[in-house]
Amino acid sequence: MSSLRKPDAAGEASELRRLALFPALSKYLFPVSPDGSTALRDYRILASLVGLAGLVALAAIPRMPALVAPLGLALGWLYYLIFARRERRRLKLLNQPFPEAFRETLLQRVPLYSQLTELERRRFEGEVAVFLGEQRIYALGGLEDQSESSSQVRLTDEHRVLIAASAAILLLGRPDWRLPTDRDIVVYPSSFAEETYSMESNAHTIGMVHAQGPILFAIGAIEQSFPRRPSWLSSGGLLHSTPPFAHSHVGLHEFAHVLDFLGQQGRSTGVPVSLPPGVQRQWHQQLSVERDRLMDGDSVLNPYGLKNEAELFAVSVESFFQDSARLRAH
Repeated sequence: MSSLRKPDAAGEASELRRLALFPALSKYLFPVSPDGSTALRDYRILASLVGLAGLVALAAIPRMPALVAPLGLALGWLYYLIFARRERRRLKLLNQPFPEAFRETLLQRVPLYSQLTELERRRFEGEVAVFLGEQRIYALGGLEDQSESSSQVRLTDEHRVLIAASAAILLLGRPDWRLPTDRDIVVYPSSFAEETYSMESNAHTIGMVHAQGPILFAIGAIEQSFPRRPSWLSSGGLLHSTPPFAHSHVGLHEFAHVLDFLGQQGRSTGVPVSLPPGVQRQWHQQLSVERDRLMDGDSVLNPYGLKNEAELFAVSVESFFQDSARLRAH
């Protein structure tokens, strides 16, 4: 009886090894990125399907030499080279060592970073690294870390990391969200006029996002968004805020606008289309509720949100990350 079971047991073991091979092979050929993104994997799957379709199409042509049909696979490879270009570069950036000086900046000036788990910190660093590798950040006038004049910006790597961290805060946990790479980020030495972008004596604009153009920041506002002394930290949120609404954070505010612009043909509605449809409906309803609360003076949001729905979304993002405890209680 036992001699009859042995072939069955051997066959079962062989079958288990065969079944285990497919997930391992799939994981190797179609990996998930270190940040949890499946975009590159999806591109590889699509490229495989394109190559297979090319192979079948060539093989179906009458009198086609058999050696020509495999050239259809080249279509899949070409598809992958062209359309997965950004994701391949992103993977390369994620695999590079994160500079220790950048990590120190995050520890000293980005409160959220200190509250993350080790895995979350690595993913946050990845978002910062990808942002710095993809985005163009430059000072007004083109001077970087070489001028002390009040009319020029002394833009340092620390400033770049802080700007990148502003975006990373919004992207953490959303590995398949992508910021556009066709917007320049211009850093002004001071506030500027909203209409002319000139640095006038009565100018008060510290950040701005154009529908299709650059992102503008005043360097002082970036500094104030990440205070060097985190004395305002509390266990209830990122910011223990004594004012009636959250501490201003120009980076979060402007990158919230960038997300709002995505996929909306240059319009900002206060309801980003990157959100799931069900969440979009809920948020649209909540916008109406919060607008009424602001009108009645019964909101924890910055009254600047009354300007329009896009600004209401941006100040809501600021409050979510800067005054989370009070926002939750409200």
